[in-house]
Amino acid sequence: MPPLRPFALATVVATALAACAGGIPKAELDRCSHGIADGNDAYRVHQGAACGLVAQRLAADEKPKEAMGYARKACQLEDALGCTEYLALVRAQPSLPPDALQSARTAGEKACAGIVVAADGADARPALCVRTAELYLDLEPRSESDAGRLYARACKLGDPKSCASAKSLGFDAEGHVVPKARPLPPAPPPPVATSTAPAPPPPLPCHEMRACASLELVQRNANEVEGTLSNHCDRAVSCAWCPSQGEKIDKSACRTTNLAPSESKSGRGAGLWFEGFNAMAYDCMDASDDRACLAL
Repeated sequence: MPPLRPFALATVVATALAACAGGIPKAELDRCSHGIADGNDAYRVHQGAACGLVAQRLAADEKPKEAMGYARKACQLEDALGCTEYLALVRAQPSLPPDALQSARTAGEKACAGIVVAADGADARPALCVRTAELYLDLEPRSESDAGRLYARACKLGDPKSCASAKSLGFDAEGHVVPKARPLPPAPPPPVATSTAPAPPPPLPCHEMRACASLELVQRNANEVEGTLSNHCDRAVSCAWCPSQGEKIDKSACRTTNLAPSESKSGRGAGLWFEGFNAMAYDCMDASDDRACLAL
């Protein structure tokens, strides 16, 4: 998975801050701009969610361009609701520069692939896959193949409505292109007996467990992040996690562990602490699956 781009919204955020500070709680603006370095220990919302809240308020106040800047930052901070708001705002714009549309599609692709954390623990990926598919299907330059691929992933992740959309665009639920029917070729001549190599074994099954294995993050200061990995599943899970700075994931520092049902691990002793980063990406599979099933 390619690394996400670093933040590039300082100017947009500062401008919007000056324009709308009077109608938005200062705690939300400060947490979005500075993270937990804002000094407000009583405010429990993490930085990405705070940016998403500001974006929602601006959108409700009919300020879509300012809202889009905050929603984009929320998405860059891996907040699922912020990503959903960002993709919806982009789709609603009457016109966008090509680079702005491509940035939104790229962010949606990464969110669909799982680089988001939902506040309520629900799997936000199916809805994010659908939102991103709409950007390919509804906005120029259009790409039905990319839209079909994303609808197929949403279908595989459990969104039944996306299955029909994927099929109409020529994809099955596994994301494979369905070939169009062709006339039958002439009957081949009788086969000549030859030795054949054995068929390769079928691919090993993978069981995604992120829906019931959660990673909660706490940013100790602007330069340290600590996590708690918990297994709420009914079976043992194998998890991998990597530190990230904004959207840039450092895969050279990834770590793995196994968790029994109801088991949790956290902090420096469990390898869930990084200095020089402000977020983590993670993935979890059934502990009996092949390690190649982990996305990281």
